[in-house]
Amino acid sequence: MENLLDNRNVLSDWKSSVLQDCRLKSAIGNRQSAMPRRGFLRAAALGAAALGGLPRLAAAAPDKADADGPKAVKTGTFYFPRLLFHVKDETGDQWNIYPVGDVILRKRLRQLTNVNASEDPIVVRLADLANTCRYPFVFATSEGYFDLPDNEAANLKEFLLRGGFVYADDCVLGKTGDRFFKDYVRIVNRLFEKEGMTMQRVPNDHEINTCYFEFPNGAPFIQGVNHGAWALFEKGTGRIMTYLTPGDLHCGWTCQWNTPEQNEATLRMGINIIIYYLTH
Repeated sequence: MENLLDNRNVLSDWKSSVLQDCRLKSAIGNRQSAMPRRGFLRAAALGAAALGGLPRLAAAAPDKADADGPKAVKTGTFYFPRLLFHVKDETGDQWNIYPVGDVILRKRLRQLTNVNASEDPIVVRLADLANTCRYPFVFATSEGYFDLPDNEAANLKEFLLRGGFVYADDCVLGKTGDRFFKDYVRIVNRLFEKEGMTMQRVPNDHEINTCYFEFPNGAPFIQGVNHGAWALFEKGTGRIMTYLTPGDLHCGWTCQWNTPEQNEATLRMGINIIIYYLTH
């Protein structure tokens, strides 16, 4: 099987295979509503998850999939990889902070939907475009300023143009910062300047806020600078290519510092982001 982003038909088939078994799992909590264009029903609330884990991902070790050397991810399996990138300043929370948040999100995704979410902790590096393209959905977070070398910046643009998706979340420096948010907007705007595409504020009534769970006021906000969610929209289709939140949703995924209701809201928004990508 070829890399998923080498061919749009292959990517579409993979998305369909991931979603083919999505169905209603429980009638507890949320209002139920059908989504005819996706062919599956919303799942309901099951309560907050609580897991333990190490505070950081291993930075240098190759992931398990690299060691085994497969050609592509397994059809029908959804992976949630972390993006490794260089942070310019000496902030403490860098690209690999609190992988327990990723673990809990994957668990909630499996509980609240029938998406076959892999439990494998994958790390992708933009320097290796072929490997990154095996994982069409990638998560990036940090609290500090960052930049990308020319080759990695070019690979990021190519990844997005091929149909890959980056969800980026500001880890927030000192509960009030927006360093990562500002640099992500700057980098993406620079990459797509020739195409006349720039990051834009996502309106509260956008489909990403209602595609699975209802967020009438937009993405939840935990801390930082409340810029609202931003995205790069594909010309012609309006499809979100990369989605950025300033409010530290990942902090909520860890289920350690906020109220259970706040944490659950961030997890559900994370699921919305994933479902949006899989259905577009």
